Amino acid sequence: FRRGGFLPQDERYSRAKEFLATAHELFDSWSGEEILADRATGAFLRDARAGAFVHQGKHFDIHGRFNVPRSPQGRPVIFQAGDSEEGREFAAAGADAIFSRYSHLEEGRAFYADVKGRLAKYGRRPDQLLILPAATFVLGDTDAEAAELAREVRRQQVSGATALKHLEFVWNRDLSGYDPEGPLPDIDPLVSEEHISRGRAQVRMYRDPVAIAREWRELAEANKWSIRDLVINNGNRQTFVGAPATVARTINEFVQADASDGFILVPHITPGGLDPFADKVVPLLQEQGVFRADYEGTTLREHLGLAHPDAAAPAERAAS
Repeated sequence: FRRGGFLPQDERYSRAKEFLATAHELFDSWSGEEILADRATGAFLRDARAGAFVHQGKHFDIHGRFNVPRSPQGRPVIFQAGDSEEGREFAAAGADAIFSRYSHLEEGRAFYADVKGRLAKYGRRPDQLLILPAATFVLGDTDAEAAELAREVRRQQVSGATALKHLEFVWNRDLSGYDPEGPLPDIDPLVSEEHISRGRAQVRMYRDPVAIAREWRELAEANKWSIRDLVINNGNRQTFVGAPATVARTINEFVQADASDGFILVPHITPGGLDPFADKVVPLLQEQGVFRADYEGTTLREHLGLAHPDAAAPAERAAS
């Protein structure tokens, strides 16, 4: 996708918009099936017609015939991930769901209100874009047992090398010579467009790395934390920790408070990490009437409660 290098920051969403528009042209170019009569036998035959497409733009110049039939969904479900101003606008214009990092109540509500508030200018309703934060979880028979397990999980997930790499996202320097069990670097981050971790997702999360470094140093000094301690306690907290009833109640509170439309679960153990959640939390959500007991459709789009593209608003269909 990088075509031999990185696009300038200000061109990335320009290319993304054209990429998505071009993909939709391909999906929608399939003209369906035509019923033909065989004169010799009188039988009816189905003739699947591939769609012709032509696209000429700044980033893509393609033409031909698209020989992939439309799926039962019409189009694949489009997930967007990105928290910048351009990213939020891009999601509001054309995504079906956002993979959000805001999994705490107040920041989740602010993000939810901001993005949903952008939809009207694109002729879209709030239910046409789902906010689905990533959510980690740790379950125990009691809240106290879950909290103790959560601490152990965090420590096992963050090795010394992992902690140093995490700091490099902010410091923009090679920190491999530092002791992860020692204090934070006393030098300031290197502020530059050329980043040591260029291309990694976390790079753009920190708008003011010097201020972040100062805040982390103060936090580490106040708590007598090493580099690894800081990362464990500051950057790797689980979203939902507690007994199954506690977690089920908290999840429902998030959705009812408009902090999310649901969650994408990220277990700390795979592939079996979802089993305790499915066995212990899902039944409680079903009892509360906030999670389905059976699937009502056959596609991801239907499971998410998203409308088929052919059911778009008249203005959107006309634009297409």
